[in-house]
Amino acid sequence: MLISAPIIAQSVDDPAELLRRVRSVAANTKSWRAEVVEKSTLSGGGMDLQGEVRTKIAVQAPLKVNRQNSGSDRTLIICDGVEMLYSGDGHSYYRSEARVEYQCDYPLSKFFQLDERPASVAVLGRDHVRLTDGDRECVLVHAEWKRDSGNVVRIMCIDPKAALILRDVIATEDEQTGIKAVTETTVVDFERDPTFPSSTFWISLPQGALESKPPI
Repeated sequence: MLISAPIIAQSVDDPAELLRRVRSVAANTKSWRAEVVEKSTLSGGGMDLQGEVRTKIAVQAPLKVNRQNSGSDRTLIICDGVEMLYSGDGHSYYRSEARVEYQCDYPLSKFFQLDERPASVAVLGRDHVRLTDGDRECVLVHAEWKRDSGNVVRIMCIDPKAALILRDVIATEDEQTGIKAVTETTVVDFERDPTFPSSTFWISLPQGALESKPPI
């Protein structure tokens, strides 16, 4: 997508407009692939948990997905357009046709989960994120949403040319329990409208895993 320099400059100066562009481009990105690293912490209420998950995901509309997690989460989801295979631990799996339209319709907007109408939004400055193809300059945007149980704060490093969130730090705190959660997701590699080998979305059973019934 080609964007003229004046539009980019205007979007950077106006963080609400930049977020609008991110939502619009993400909603229209139906086929994409990415590799991301997610680091998470959960604290309060006697908890102090940390995790790190690396995700490789390929999406091709309509209804084809290959998402493989490694690290503290080893979830596997493969959708071939008709059927979905899910394994949460590598030891068991289930197959389902009934859940395909819900689980396998996965435009980029579902990955970002970027809600509209933040209570506040501002540009904090500039930064960069290193991808496999080199450094990408990005704009730091601070946004806050009000929730009944507490506020959600996101600090996003957004590539203004690609309208892509390269790093996303989400912090939440439950005011009643005092539990705090922070998740930092960083893009390692990304491509829109790639050409996938047909084998990318073939369903192959996890070796040695036992088949179980899908949830109701």
